Amino acid sequence: MEFTSVEEAFSCYNQYAREAGFSARISNSKKSKITNEVVWKTFVCFKQGHTDDQRHKQTKDDQQIRERVRGEIRTGCKSKMSIAKNQTGSNWTVTNFVESHNHPLSTPSKVHLLRSHRNVSVAKKALTQQFSEANVPTCQQIRLLEIEYGGPELVGCTERDIRNFERDLRDEEKGIDAETLIELFASEKEKNSGFFYEYEVDSDNRFSRCFWADHISRRAYSVFGDVVVFDTTYNTNKYGLIFAPFVGVNHHHQTTVFGCGFLSDEKADSFVWLLNKFIEAMPTGAPKVIITDQDPAMTKAIALVFPQTFHRYCLWHILNKFSEKLNPLTFHENYQSINNVIKHCTTPDEFEKSWEEVIKCANLEKNNWLCLMYELRQKWVPAYFSHVFCAGMSSSQRSESSHAFFKTYISKKNSLMDFITRFNRALRHQRHNELIADHIDMNEHPRTKTNWPMETQMVKLYTKNKWMEFQNEMSESHGYYVQQISIEGELVIYHVMNFQSSSSSKPRVLTHDNHRDYISCSCKKFEFDGIPCRHMLAFFRINQVFHLPDKYILKRWTQHAKVGAIYDLGGQSFVDDPEKFLMSRHSKLSYKASVLIDDASLTEEGTNFLDEQFDGIYKKIQEMNVGKKGDNGSQRNKSMDGTPVISDPSLVRTKGCGKRLKSSKEKAIPKSRLCHGCGNRGVSHDKRNCPLLQQGSSIDNHNINNDDTYEPLASMAGSNNML
Repeated sequence: MEFTSVEEAFSCYNQYAREAGFSARISNSKKSKITNEVVWKTFVCFKQGHTDDQRHKQTKDDQQIRERVRGEIRTGCKSKMSIAKNQTGSNWTVTNFVESHNHPLSTPSKVHLLRSHRNVSVAKKALTQQFSEANVPTCQQIRLLEIEYGGPELVGCTERDIRNFERDLRDEEKGIDAETLIELFASEKEKNSGFFYEYEVDSDNRFSRCFWADHISRRAYSVFGDVVVFDTTYNTNKYGLIFAPFVGVNHHHQTTVFGCGFLSDEKADSFVWLLNKFIEAMPTGAPKVIITDQDPAMTKAIALVFPQTFHRYCLWHILNKFSEKLNPLTFHENYQSINNVIKHCTTPDEFEKSWEEVIKCANLEKNNWLCLMYELRQKWVPAYFSHVFCAGMSSSQRSESSHAFFKTYISKKNSLMDFITRFNRALRHQRHNELIADHIDMNEHPRTKTNWPMETQMVKLYTKNKWMEFQNEMSESHGYYVQQISIEGELVIYHVMNFQSSSSSKPRVLTHDNHRDYISCSCKKFEFDGIPCRHMLAFFRINQVFHLPDKYILKRWTQHAKVGAIYDLGGQSFVDDPEKFLMSRHSKLSYKASVLIDDASLTEEGTNFLDEQFDGIYKKIQEMNVGKKGDNGSQRNKSMDGTPVISDPSLVRTKGCGKRLKSSKEKAIPKSRLCHGCGNRGVSHDKRNCPLLQQGSSIDNHNINNDDTYEPLASMAGSNNML
C-alpha cells in the first residue's frame, strides 16, 4: 500500500488496529543523512517492548520516587507496520508488516477503551470548557456526553481523558495567569473605553491587588450608588486572593455590582488603595452610606477615603456575636430582651435608657465586649441611623447573598482567568434578571385592590417589587386611626393607633410641618426605606389626599429610575466569539446525524451508502479545518514564547484560614461537644439534654402558668402591636 503522508498511514494502521482489537502507537524513525528528513517510520502494537524497572530509582535527596500503582502493559509483542518514503515522489510505501500478536486481542465491546482509540476532540474540548464555566463537575460532564452520543462506548474518550485535558490546561496557565488577566483587562479597555482597571505588583514583581469595573457597573453606580455594601470573601481562587466586591440594590431591589477587587491582605493600606480606585472609577463621587462588617482595618480606611460617608456596621453579624461573647446561660435568659431593646427603640434616648436597664438586670455591666459595642452604638443600633436612607438594608446580608450567588459559579480551585470567565458569566445572569424585571414592568400591570386614586397613581410609577411593598402598607393603613395631640407653632403632632391595639401599646407619632407641608413618622420607614409607611398613608387617607405628593416619591424606586441619568463611558463594541456558538452548532449537527443514522441503519444498503458518504465528508471537513488549526496554534505559541512580565501571586493566608495541627494523641481523644446551655463540655452532653436548661425550662413554664404576664413575651407582643 502507498500513502501520501505519515499521518494518513498511521490513521489507516490505527483503524486496522481498532478492527483487530489492539491499540497502535508510533515507534522508531530514521532520517536521511543528506536531507535530514524522516524517510522511515514504524508503527507498533501498544504492547511492543518491555517496561524499564524504575521502582528503585532514587532522587537527589536519596528519596524514593512515588509511582502510580499500575500493572505491566508491554509483553514484547512483535506486531508492526513499517513505511519508507519513495526515492521519487512524496508518497510512502509499506515495507514490512507483521500481523501476529503474543497476547489476547480486545473484543469489540472493549476496544473503545484502548489508548489510541480514545481522543478528546476539539469539539469536546470546547464543550468541556463551557461545562466547566457553568460549574458542571467533570463526572457530570461525561454523563452529558454519554447522553449526547448514545452511550459511554460512543463518546470516544473517558472521564480520565477529560481530567487529563483539564490538568494540561492548568499546566499551560502556570506562570502566566496574572499576566493573561491583565492582558484581558487591556483588551476590554480597547473594546470599550468605559472599562476601568488598575493593578499593582509587589517588590518581587508578583501580582498583589487589582480593581476593575465595566461600563455597565459604572453606569449603574451613577443611579443606584447612594448606598453601597462592601464586604470581603474567601475561597474564590487557588491563590487565596481575597475577593472584594462593591454591591448595591437597583430599582427592583435586586443586587447590582458596582466594581470588584482582589487583595493579597486585609490591612488598612490595601483597603485604602482599593477604595481610592473605586472612587476614581465611579462617576458620581463617594456614596452617602456604606455598610460593612465590623473590621478595624476597613473602618480606618473608610474614615480616610470617605470622610463624609455615613459608615454603618452590619447588625446581623453583631447580633450573632452575642452567643459567643456571653455566658451560655446568661445568653439564653437575657438575649431576647436585649434584642428587643436594640430593634424596637425608636430614639437614641429611649435606647440608652432601655439598654442601661436591661444590662443592669442581666448583671452585664462589666462585660468588656458589651461596653465596647455600646461605645460604637451609633454605627450599628438602628435608633441612631433610622433617619438615614439605606435602601431598606439593615445589614451586609446583601453582600453575603451576592457572595453565595457568585460561589455557585466559582470555586477555590479556579485560576484568575477561570475566575474572571465564570464571574462574567454570573454577572451576565444577574443583569439578565434585571432585564426580566424591566420586561415585566413594561408588559404586566399589577391589579389594584381599592379605588383610591393614589393606588392607581403609584401602580404606574413603582416597579413591581416596590409596588407590592407599597400596596401592603396601603392595605395595612386601613387598620389605623389618626388622633391630633398638640400644636406647637408650625408643627402639628398626631398619634397613629391600630384599632386592635391595647390602650397600653405605644402609638406612632406623626409630625406635620405646616410651613413646609411635610409629614414625618416616628417609625422612620420613609426615611430609611424610601417608601411611605402605613401611618403616613393613614394620615393621607383621612385628610383626603388622593395623590401621593412628589416629595414622597423616590425616583430610584420607579420604573423610570434610569431615565435621564446619562453618563458617557465611551462607545461599546461587540466582538463575536467563534466558540460562543459551538455548543448550539454541535447540538444541531448531532440531532441531524442521529436522525440520519437511525434511518440509514434500517437497511444494509442504506448503511453502506452512508458509510461511504461519511468518508468523503470527513476528508473535506479536515481540509477546511487545517488552516484554522494552524492559525490557532501559531497564536498560542506566540503568546507562550515571551517571559511573563507579571508573576503569578503567592499563596495568601487570610484571617482564620489555618487551624493548628493536632498531634496523634489529640486526634485519638473522643470529640466533646460544647453545651450552649451551661458552657460545659461532654461527649454526650449538649443543649438538647442539658440538665440545667431543662430545669430552667420547667421553672419558666411554671411561672407562665401561674402569672398573667411573662415579661419578655409581653414586650414582644407589645412591640408588634405598635405596627
